Amino acid sequence: MNYLENGGNLYIESVDIGLNHNNTEFFDYLGLQYIGDGIEQEVVKVKGGPNCLTSNRTFYYSGGYSPHYSIDRLEPNGSQLLFSSEDGFGRMFINDEPSFITISSSILLGAIATGDTLDLKAYIISEMVNTFLGYNPVTSLRETINNLMTSVNYPNPFTEETKIEFNLTESAHIIIDVYDLSGRLIKQIKNEDLKAGDHSVTWDATNEAGSRVQCGYYFYKINTGKSCKTEKMVLLR
Repeated sequence: MNYLENGGNLYIESVDIGLNHNNTEFFDYLGLQYIGDGIEQEVVKVKGGPNCLTSNRTFYYSGGYSPHYSIDRLEPNGSQLLFSSEDGFGRMFINDEPSFITISSSILLGAIATGDTLDLKAYIISEMVNTFLGYNPVTSLRETINNLMTSVNYPNPFTEETKIEFNLTESAHIIIDVYDLSGRLIKQIKNEDLKAGDHSVTWDATNEAGSRVQCGYYFYKINTGKSCKTEKMVLLR
């Protein structure tokens, strides 16, 4: 407890997290309430909670019939829901207190899958690490470029197309390029002079030849001549 109270952050993962820690002082630090033990293969899918780092994420859970995957049913008691299963029971939570952050999970990250070739587990883990470090990539980048430009794309992840919206505080010649994970240029989607204000452009997941690209991680880069901004996009099947 001293570790948390002194500013430590904690990720804890156990299918019996509720059963083992219910009604203990430690459970209060997790901000959870134990409902009961699950049954074999109770969880087939987990879905991200609203307005948090797992929003719009859905995973298949490959726990199988082993009793090891009869994961606990939980609900928040001061914490925020990160993942719930189709039956509505909470399975992963974040408790963001002034002096510490805890992420508690009754699902095992090693047993989740997307059902296609793209694995978002690494993305979720990186977002958790950013949370623990108090690092907001968008905020930090905006501070770095002195608020000359802000941008966001949605939906993200996406399946057909994504819309990139950006704001310029002054007129500039804008170049927007899309790159794959290896840094290879996929497509240039904007190259023109723009006035200050709000603008948008859509990427339809195609390359320069007009062919649809494979699902995976991509980045868009906005270059104003004075500054650059790069953000991650996730294309799903």
